[in-house]
Amino acid sequence: MDTRYSEKAVTLAKALARSPRDLPGYLTHLPLWGKRPVDVRLPWFSAGAIRFLDENIVSTDRVFEFGSGGSTFFFAERSASVLSVENDPAWHALVVERLRKRGLANASCELHPLADDSLASFQHSAFSQRISSGTWNIVIVDCHLGFDAARYGVIRPAAFAIARERVAPGGFIVLDDSWMFPELLQPADGWEVKNFIGVGPCRYGVTSTAIVRRLPKP
Repeated sequence: MDTRYSEKAVTLAKALARSPRDLPGYLTHLPLWGKRPVDVRLPWFSAGAIRFLDENIVSTDRVFEFGSGGSTFFFAERSASVLSVENDPAWHALVVERLRKRGLANASCELHPLADDSLASFQHSAFSQRISSGTWNIVIVDCHLGFDAARYGVIRPAAFAIARERVAPGGFIVLDDSWMFPELLQPADGWEVKNFIGVGPCRYGVTSTAIVRRLPKP
């Protein structure tokens, strides 16, 4: 038996035991049925994070996404506006066409390709700078990783750092695959971190998604 897969199976069983209400959705949206998050209009986040967001989004929220997909539709159906930046031309075309077909005029997905996987490419791109057009109630960091760092890349940490500057007091940053970036989840004055570990739609096994809230000013 492959130890790695057996360990993943144990982790999955423990996650479902902790949150049995996630089982029906997990089975319904398994990848073997041929569905992706963009098909079911759900973020590729952990189920606990999706529930938290569904309960806390308000209709006046302005959302910015580093990376587009099922989350774009999820937020567009619940908030005032969504602006996504995407670096992959084929994926951008798919998301834009799906938004058009669903009539989600409050969501915009812009194509801003990155020259390469480097931090410099990200920092000097419209992909990173577009967030500066406003202040946001929710910022999603679920984009291309970049692979010129020793472990999991440099682009998401850089996007997270920018998001901290642009999210409004009381607003949220959503960091997907948070298990990759434990250094970003450390306690900091003025911030509150909730890390949701569990199953999610259209994936096998367990993942984690962190919700990092900028506390309101006293």
